[in-house]
Parts: sequence; C-alpha cells; structure tokens
Amino acid sequence: MKERLEFGRRLNRLIARVEAWSYADSDAGAGLPVEVARELKALAAGAASPALKQGVRRAQDALDDGLSAEAVAAALYQVRAQLDAGGAQGVSPPPPPSPSR
Repeated sequence: MKERLEFGRRLNRLIARVEAWSYADSDAGAGLPVEVARELKALAAGAASPALKQGVRRAQDALDDGLSAEAVAAALYQVRAQLDAGGAQGVSPPPPPSPSR
C-alpha cells in the first residue's frame, strides 16, 4: 500500500511537470525532456504492477518518438486512471453499489 501511494505521488508530480511544460509560453529548453525521460525511467522501475509499468513505458515511447507534451501527459493520465482503479494490485475495482429501491 505504501509503495502504491508513493508511486501515485511521484506520478502526480511528473504529470504536473509535463503539464507545465505543455503550457509553457516559450521553449522549455533541451534539458527538460531529458529530465522527464529520467523521471519516467525511475517511475517505471518503481511501478507496482506490470500493467502500470507498461503504461509508463507508453509515455516514454511518446517522449522518445518526439510527440508533444500533451501526448506524454495523456499516457500518464491513463496510468493514473489505472492506478485509481486498482491496477497496481492487478485486481479489478469493486462494482459500484446497486441503486436503492
């Protein structure tokens, strides 16, 4: 559980950083993509499940392919959704409660 929370915190920090890069009015410089790539690699290494690791790798691939910051962020949003849905434990989230009658 602690690993999952730490992964989530690191993921959210990285998403915020990529969003800032995306919305920057000027060129962020050559160093930022290199730093993001380093953070993606570390995040993948700490992923709590193969599915989460694969999602982070999709973000890495988007960055490596020279896609926009928005494409990298979109891949990270998918990882966050998977994490929120319980993907870190490899189980499906519980079904929603049935409506009361």
